[in-house]
Amino acid sequence: MLRAHHDRPPYRPAITLVGYGVLAAALAVILVGWVLDVAAVRSIIPGAVAMKPHTAAALGLGAVAMLLLATPARGRRRKVGLLLASIPGLLALAVLSEYVFRVKLGIDELLFTDQAGRAAGIAYPGRLAPTTGVCFLLLTGALLSLDRGTSWRWRPSELFAIPMGLVALMSLIGYAYSIPAFYGPASAAKMAVNTSLCFVALATALLVARPRGRFFELATTTDPGGVMVRRMVPLCLVVPLVLGWLHLRTVEWGLFDDEVGAWWLAAATIGGLVAMMWWCAGTLSGADRERRTLEAQLFELANRDALTGLFNRRRFEEELDRFLARARRYGDTGSLLLLDLDRLKPTNDTLGHEAGDLLLRAVARVLAGLVRESDVVGRIGGDEFAVLLLGASPANSVVKADAVRVAIADVRIETQAGSAWTSVSIGVAAVQVTDGLKSSEILSRADVAMYRAKRAGGNQVALAGLPAGLPA
Repeated sequence: MLRAHHDRPPYRPAITLVGYGVLAAALAVILVGWVLDVAAVRSIIPGAVAMKPHTAAALGLGAVAMLLLATPARGRRRKVGLLLASIPGLLALAVLSEYVFRVKLGIDELLFTDQAGRAAGIAYPGRLAPTTGVCFLLLTGALLSLDRGTSWRWRPSELFAIPMGLVALMSLIGYAYSIPAFYGPASAAKMAVNTSLCFVALATALLVARPRGRFFELATTTDPGGVMVRRMVPLCLVVPLVLGWLHLRTVEWGLFDDEVGAWWLAAATIGGLVAMMWWCAGTLSGADRERRTLEAQLFELANRDALTGLFNRRRFEEELDRFLARARRYGDTGSLLLLDLDRLKPTNDTLGHEAGDLLLRAVARVLAGLVRESDVVGRIGGDEFAVLLLGASPANSVVKADAVRVAIADVRIETQAGSAWTSVSIGVAAVQVTDGLKSSEILSRADVAMYRAKRAGGNQVALAGLPAGLPA
C-alpha cells in the first residue's frame, strides 16, 4: 500500500548530501581513477582493492535513483527513479550468475581493462566482488520498496537497507583489522573500502528516508526501551571492535604476547560492558525518577486546588463516594460540613483579589489544622470549602463546625490596603448508612443547611433538618 503523502523525509538535506556525495565519489572513480588512471582515487588504501568501474557506475545510478525517490514522487520522476534503481540489481544478478555458474558473460571488463588485476594474475579481472553484488541486490530492493507499507512494524526498505549496511560494515572492519582477505592483489575480487563507505552511507540515508518505520521509531522514541537501544547498540558495537583492534596492535607491536593480550582483551571487554550496563541502568533510573516526578505533579494538578493545596471538587466527591461505599458495606458513619465565607467578595472589592487569595489560603490552613489526618478537606468552589468528618456523630460534628467557625473568625490578614478578615456560614449534614443517599444528595442537604445559616445572618452553624444556631 502506498503512503507517499504521509512519508515526507524528515532529514531531506542529509539524504540529499549523501546522494550527491556518493554520485561525486562514483564519477571521480570513473573519470579520474579509471579514465586518467589515478590509482589513489580507485583505492583509498594504497595496494588495497580498487573500486571497479561497474561498481562505480552502479553506485552512481543508485545515488541518482535515491535522489529522485527520496521525496515520494509520482509520474515521470518516479518511473525514472525506479528504472535507475533496477539497473544495479540487474548488474548484480548477472555478476552473481557468473560466480554461481562459472560462466563469462563478457561484462567484467566491458568499460575498462583491469590491467592491475591481470598483472596480479587474478582469475576474473574487472569483476566486482560477490559481496558487492549482494549489496547491489539489497540496494535495488530497498529503492523499489521505499514507498511500500506493510502490516509489520518494519518497512520492506528497512529490511533491505539494514543487511546492506551490515555487509559493508563487516568489510570495513576487515580493513581495520588488517585481515588479508580484504586487501592486496590476491583479493582483487573483494569489496573496496570506498565501495563499503558508499554502501554504508546509502543504507543510512534509506533508513531515515521515511518516518513511518521501525528503525526511525527506535531512533527517535523517548520511551526507556528506545533510549536503551540507542545507547547500548552503538556501544556494544564500538567497544568490542576498538578493544579487538587494540589487542591486535599490542601483540603486533610486541607489548604483550598473544595469551596476555587475550587476557587483557577479555578483562577490558567485561569491564566495558559492565560500565555500559551501569551507565544505561543509571539513565533508565533517572528517566524513571523523572517519570515519577511528573506523575506526582500531574496527580497534584488533577486532584489539588492550585491556590490552597486542598483537594479540588472532583477529588473531594471521589473521596465522598468512596466513604459512602464503605458506609453501605461496613456501616461507617460520618458528617459533611459545607462552608461558605461571608466576606470574601467585600474583601476582593475593597482590598483586591490578592488579599482575597491570602484569606482563602489562611482559611485552608485553619481547616487543615483543626481536622484529623483521616478526615477529608477540599475547596469545592470560589469561596466554598467542604470537610468530611469520618465517624463523627451529628452532635460532635456541630461542635467541630462551631470550633471551625470561631477559628476562621479570628483570622486576620494584614495587607498594604488594610486588614482582611471573614466569618463563615457552615451547613452540617449527617451521613447515615440507612439513608442510602448519593454524594450529590448529601452535598445538597449540606448546601441547604449552609444557606439557611447564611440567611440567618451568617457566622452560624446549621444542621440539616434543624434551624440555624450557634451564632457568634
